[in-house]
Amino acid sequence: MESKSILVNPAITFPVYPLFSFTSLMFHSLLPIVLIVSMSRGVTMSPRIQVYRAIACRALNAEEDSHRSSLQYFLTAAEDCSSAAVQARAARIQASVVTLMSVLSAIATGFWSRLGDVHGRKPVLALFLLGAICMELTYVLVMRQESLFGRHAEGFILAGPILEGLVGGLSSFNGVVHAYTSDCTRHGSRCVYLVAKAVLLIFCFRSGIFSTIQGIVFVGLAAGPWFSGLVLPKSATLEVENAFALSISLLLAVLIYILSICPESREPTLPEDDIYHSERPLFTWDPVAVIRSHIVQFIKALVIPITMFAPRSVPGRPGKSYNLTLVGMALFLYLVSIGVYSAKYLYAQHVYSWTTAELGYYMSILWITRAFNLLVFLPIIISYFKPKTNSASPDSAHIAAELHFDKRLAQASLAVDGLADALVALTPASSQTLFTGLSCLSSFTSGGNPTLHSLAAVCLHACGFSSEVGALFGGLAVLSAIAHIINPYIYALTYSSTVAYFPKAIFVLATALLSSAVLLLTGVSSRTEDVVIRERPPEDDEYSSGSGSAI
Repeated sequence: MESKSILVNPAITFPVYPLFSFTSLMFHSLLPIVLIVSMSRGVTMSPRIQVYRAIACRALNAEEDSHRSSLQYFLTAAEDCSSAAVQARAARIQASVVTLMSVLSAIATGFWSRLGDVHGRKPVLALFLLGAICMELTYVLVMRQESLFGRHAEGFILAGPILEGLVGGLSSFNGVVHAYTSDCTRHGSRCVYLVAKAVLLIFCFRSGIFSTIQGIVFVGLAAGPWFSGLVLPKSATLEVENAFALSISLLLAVLIYILSICPESREPTLPEDDIYHSERPLFTWDPVAVIRSHIVQFIKALVIPITMFAPRSVPGRPGKSYNLTLVGMALFLYLVSIGVYSAKYLYAQHVYSWTTAELGYYMSILWITRAFNLLVFLPIIISYFKPKTNSASPDSAHIAAELHFDKRLAQASLAVDGLADALVALTPASSQTLFTGLSCLSSFTSGGNPTLHSLAAVCLHACGFSSEVGALFGGLAVLSAIAHIINPYIYALTYSSTVAYFPKAIFVLATALLSSAVLLLTGVSSRTEDVVIRERPPEDDEYSSGSGSAI
């Protein structure tokens, strides 16, 4: 197939292939899957908060039943379900679900990703959907108070994240979606540079593929609450079981679509060509040795990528560069800070007594704001203010300028995010409009994560280690996994400990974390004399500026 060349940056050219090819058809067949799966998540995001509160309320009331008459129970039940004790327990239940899911997903995603390389992408997608359906079904069962599942809801609710986590959860789904997209892209037209820049939603054909997927995720999440309000009867929008039934229906429709219509992007690999089976024995008589080997491999996989952020010696320069160390620490604090969103939903229902439908619309507004920032506002800022060069080989001054631009953009995003949380903590809680506006301001700074990824890539390039950018993004992924494992419990502990007298403490914590991240970025050096350009093999020439924030 003949290709044309599109010039996006004078330093880089990308091959562009005809839009209506078979690989393009496969890519477009993936978009309904991403959209509907995201919609199903949006439909049940708010009802899940309601389920956690209901389980907590039921558990606390059950503990007090022996001390109250039936009349006292009837008179105080409604009040009990909005008490600080219920909020604290609901936060702990939510943290347990999210943490268990994160841990199992981090462990299982690698296995399912390798399985997709061998047996194709569709089986992994189908398994993820089965796990997601089991997760939604768990919420339905625990809401049936008279059933066995309802009587032991606080323990049985963990069956959902176990089942979904064992098939990789959203981490596995995101991985197979990107793998499917890569299968539909010609070799040579995707590169580490594109992976680094795709998160910034750059406007070119190939990175446009990744930005389109990211945009569809936000559109689906935002559309979910509105779709449930449109499809379900008005009286049913407050019944959480109906929302989960709608979500299960959407997931079943996607499963049927995958099994019957969606084409496979990768042919299954023959057993003799499977490197994962050929490099290790299929059976061993020592199960203890196998378990020990897997534990060691898991620890290595967790620790080795993080060493990317250790201070490193710069060729031809005295001393060591701490830029990557500071950026890694800043990104970790930022990823821990975004755990405030889960606690924020509990806070909103507690303070403003929002219904499940009202909380869903609030979440939808936040997703719309985030999508607008990533798809429209941030690309405009980058296109107007990014450092520009007409040279095919950027010099030290240009790389330093890109590093400085990424640093300032990341600091601005994190500072505004922290300011919004600080204002929520300082302003009166009586105004729902003010709270919603400040929440939108916080979501509007969602460019902090991709900007920090880009900044890390520029810092690596400035140190003269551009060839290690793949390992860098592996380290960033590990940091993200660790942050998402610990942040639910940090905020759950803070919220449950302070909800009775100062529920805004979660916003103070988020402000402190974001302020610390901004201060850490202040130490990142963007001086021209600190930039080192090293010669690389000819096959890497097309990626010579592959770390900057500009295209």
